[in-house]
Amino acid sequence: MTELRRFQAADALLLLFIVAAAFAVRATYLLTCTVPQRPDGWLRVQDPPPPVPGRTGETELGELYHNVKEGRGFSCHAPFADRDEPTAHVAPGYPLLLGLLARVLDDEKLGTAVRWGQAFLGALTAGLYFLFARRAFRSLFVGTLAGLFCAVYPFWVINTAALNDGTLASFLLGLSLFLGARGIQTGGPLSSLVFGLALAALALVRAALLPFAFVAVAWYLLRSRSVTRGWLCALLAFLGFVNGLVPWTVRNFQVFGEPMPVVDSAYYHLWVGNNPHATGGPVNAAAVQDAAERARDESGRPLSEMSQPERFARLGRLVRDFWREDSLRAVQLRVWAALDFALGERWFRTGELAAEAPPAVVKSDEDNSERLVTMPPLMERSYRGALHAALLGTLALAALGWRWSYGWRKESMPLSLAALWIPLPYVLSHAESLHGPRLPLDGALLCYAAFALACFVPGVGGYLLAGARGERGEV
Repeated sequence: MTELRRFQAADALLLLFIVAAAFAVRATYLLTCTVPQRPDGWLRVQDPPPPVPGRTGETELGELYHNVKEGRGFSCHAPFADRDEPTAHVAPGYPLLLGLLARVLDDEKLGTAVRWGQAFLGALTAGLYFLFARRAFRSLFVGTLAGLFCAVYPFWVINTAALNDGTLASFLLGLSLFLGARGIQTGGPLSSLVFGLALAALALVRAALLPFAFVAVAWYLLRSRSVTRGWLCALLAFLGFVNGLVPWTVRNFQVFGEPMPVVDSAYYHLWVGNNPHATGGPVNAAAVQDAAERARDESGRPLSEMSQPERFARLGRLVRDFWREDSLRAVQLRVWAALDFALGERWFRTGELAAEAPPAVVKSDEDNSERLVTMPPLMERSYRGALHAALLGTLALAALGWRWSYGWRKESMPLSLAALWIPLPYVLSHAESLHGPRLPLDGALLCYAAFALACFVPGVGGYLLAGARGERGEV
């Protein structure tokens, strides 16, 4: 069996180079492609948080972290609510983090600090995928390619400027994959504990990734039987995962009387993707109006007067009715949800992979004149081609890499689990207009793409295609 060579000076230098290059790319983007009038940048590749009804310019995320900042708890205007209420309809990780930071930073400094923090996390994510691919495929060459791909991947670079959970979720998934591969190969107790904690943090940041987290823990428990002190590794991974979720589960039980690990909105998201007005993408106004009319209970009570768990359970009955009445349409929507997960609903409507921000109007202090600030010309000319080439190239090479990496299936199993279980909740419910649902998974796809590209290199491809049982050493 091919053995992994020890981590040497050359490996450390490559790791430092990849992390530094990734940070430099993101820092350059923040410095040159954002302005004070457009702090999120001129492009957006992840859907923004939904707006708060009746409050111009206020978003759900902003309301959540402001309430946390002011000590009013985790509350906001949840879907179909007509007032601010304690909620569990979104994963708490990112809003709580912003709320805690907002207690020590004002809004302007908060945005700057978060964006530069996300640049640092993005750089570490590239390093984690270098370490994971090097270990999973016993190849420094594949690890280097994977790390470099992650360092310059344009969707991740653009998303660095957005106050949204995409960068943090991508980092936590990369950390989970690396720790899972390392812990199961070395039998490390610390790696096992942090693996469980990382999966819990991942679920608390992105609730749709909870099924993947459960499956990853189950895989780790099974594989621990084949390593030294496997019982200890399995126990620590399990305790890390459970203890990471317990505090929020207890909070939900105290507020709603139900033991919900992360969110109570599973039925809501199933309804978004399974109703007569659904498209496979985000919810639309026609669906909201139809549900408000159909979901009244026997006494005529509207959704807004129900408790949050009761409200979402009522939507679950609408999903059941939809599948009974129009099962063919429901299956067709699953196909559209899968396509929207891969390419974004916006691409099928307009052919665009990103949303452009409008020009900003800037007033001069000297003569009170106005001028327009627009996207840098080079960026405007090149971003469409760069995004299309990056995404379509990644998807095509990832499909090849997944097929050709069969001989490494045991060592790279976390990748396969991610590729199967991360899309599944979105396929069963709905995707978004842009690429937020897919962004964390892109790191795994880039690893497969790096493997496929390395297979075309003479002297490397033969070793990789031979699988982990090959007789040659690491390349």
